[in-house]
Amino acid sequence: MVLTGVMLVWMAPTAQGREPLEDRPVVWYAEDDHPIPVPAEAEPGLVPYAVDAFVGRPFSRFWNPMRFGRWIGTGYRAADAPNVNSLDEVVNSTWFTNRIGLFPLNDTELATGPAAAVGAVDGPDRSRPWTIIGAKTAGITPGFRIRDGRGQVWLLKFDTKDHPGMTIRAGVVANLMFHAMGYNVPVDQVVEFELADLVVGEGATMKLPRWGEVPMTTANLDSVLTATRSIFKGKFHALASRYLDGVPIGPFDDEGRRIDDPNDLIRHQDRRELRALRVFASWINHFDTKMQNSLDMYVGEPDQGHVRHYLIDFASTLGAYGDEPVKRFGYEFGVDVFPVIGRTFTFGFREDPWIPLERATGLEEVGLLDVETFEPAKWKPDLPHSAMANLTRRDGYWAAKIVSSFSDAQLRVLVKQGRYQNPEAVDYLVTTLAGRRDKIVRYWFSEVPPLDYFKLTAAGLGFRDLGVERGYSVASDTRYRVRLAAVDTERSADEWTDWEEITQPEVDLEDAPPSDRGYPFLAVEVQLNRGQGWSKSTTVYLAVASGHVVALDR
Repeated sequence: MVLTGVMLVWMAPTAQGREPLEDRPVVWYAEDDHPIPVPAEAEPGLVPYAVDAFVGRPFSRFWNPMRFGRWIGTGYRAADAPNVNSLDEVVNSTWFTNRIGLFPLNDTELATGPAAAVGAVDGPDRSRPWTIIGAKTAGITPGFRIRDGRGQVWLLKFDTKDHPGMTIRAGVVANLMFHAMGYNVPVDQVVEFELADLVVGEGATMKLPRWGEVPMTTANLDSVLTATRSIFKGKFHALASRYLDGVPIGPFDDEGRRIDDPNDLIRHQDRRELRALRVFASWINHFDTKMQNSLDMYVGEPDQGHVRHYLIDFASTLGAYGDEPVKRFGYEFGVDVFPVIGRTFTFGFREDPWIPLERATGLEEVGLLDVETFEPAKWKPDLPHSAMANLTRRDGYWAAKIVSSFSDAQLRVLVKQGRYQNPEAVDYLVTTLAGRRDKIVRYWFSEVPPLDYFKLTAAGLGFRDLGVERGYSVASDTRYRVRLAAVDTERSADEWTDWEEITQPEVDLEDAPPSDRGYPFLAVEVQLNRGQGWSKSTTVYLAVASGHVVALDR
């Protein structure tokens, strides 16, 4: 891709293809980090949010006439995402940073994720014992807040006693995957320790189900740790999550804006990186994408800082679960009317797609995750998600392009960070993630022709066919055709050249239509054919004066 320059000031465009063409650097950064006062902390309740997610918001979308009109015209109910640049890429912001989708990541960058930026590659500092400053024993799993040797605060999370090793390992792997994709996430690592590595801090208490809050001692600490059964080769294993820098101000909603953040100008359901969570979450079956698994942090000094938006808590991924397996997670909403009606009126003769789903035999650290029952277009989170409901074909293609960037070898690097004790668990997860990746990519590459990364070369205009390049199509079965036109700033042309077929992803511009003051841009329209007819068009616009690629329409 031609990165023709960096522009720091960004204004959200309207629908793709409607902004006038300009001979200027492509925008890659959103200026959404202006100094603001510290917003008030907000902790919305799960029950009101769930009721709105299941009832209020779906009805609001259903009765929206503009969504119906767009569906009639395009097949998608939402308007185009506004936070993309002229090359149809998401810009860097306080929400998202382009990583593996645009730039190669080496194994070290994949394995360390966000830890390198905060000096926590080796996890909690071990120069002195970790001091427990708080504890939780209620709920499904216990957890401890510790202060390490550098004074940094971490949360130690454990598995349920029935599934030792399952959620903590999945949580770490999924966290690193989302970081590589481009999201803001905390530092999550699997740590090994012994009881002697912990000391109970002065005044530390723990809450017991029957006794309430009691002083913590080494004895009851040992009993809680042993009850987790999170013991492997004589050591305790836990997920250590570093507390994020800054002031927590509560989760972000998947709909609307944060009114007390002047930098939050785009409705969350319109942000492409939040819409595309449906694709990314389907890959690893991150069904628990509710608002409460996000967190906004105010970073910087008061009145000089800004809000940064994080995804947190990835324990319910890769088929992991709490006490009991729930096969329908990822296949149905928590309350899903239509499957219930279908089961009722077919008297049980219609088999739900998740019925054949089973855990891999002998792999106790791996949950309910397979390739066979996975259908990318039908995946659902547990709670309906307003941004995911707005996913368009261009959003889906953008996400699939990122998913396709992960090689099998890179998936192995990521899965190994979970420190699975059984090597066969690593092999199974790598194979399963690769299979689900391939299903996602094939689906979305069939929706949008994967012609991308256009670049001017000495021979003309080169581009990459990601279907061929990444092994989803065969070069010998692929043909391309192109036509050219001189266009004005509104993308209008007086005349196009005839279609010309080519066999390689390279367009000869030697005989391109001449430009003039009224038509200063060259449009290059490309289609592909893999034996099923010509695809939809991908059109690239070149500024003749500067020789820059300035825009792309799909």
